[in-house]
Amino acid sequence: EREKLLKFWIQSFLAGVPYIVVGFRDDSGRLVRTERMRTKDINQRVKLKGYWQGGVCLAFADEVLCWLYGTVKENEDYILQFAPPFARLELLQANSCPDVIADHVLELRGMEI
Repeated sequence: EREKLLKFWIQSFLAGVPYIVVGFRDDSGRLVRTERMRTKDINQRVKLKGYWQGGVCLAFADEVLCWLYGTVKENEDYILQFAPPFARLELLQANSCPDVIADHVLELRGMEI
């Protein structure tokens, strides 16, 4: 729940989505319940549980995006990853975009692979 709500909240908050529907699964992967949430209420919910704070997450996202904006070069491929033990971000220059990503983008565009 903790990480799932963070992902949903930050995407929805930045895009201005007022409501989301979240599905929760059991350990077997079966959907056990759904819940309609107001995006702005997620921040309060997780704050009460001590999971994370929206302002801190937004500040981190801002730092990462500013760093990327000043670092990456146009028309070059990169891989951004959390390096184990997931205490730091690494930006790796890639020779080309991984095939699985390139193929997926082409599919989305309706082009033949």
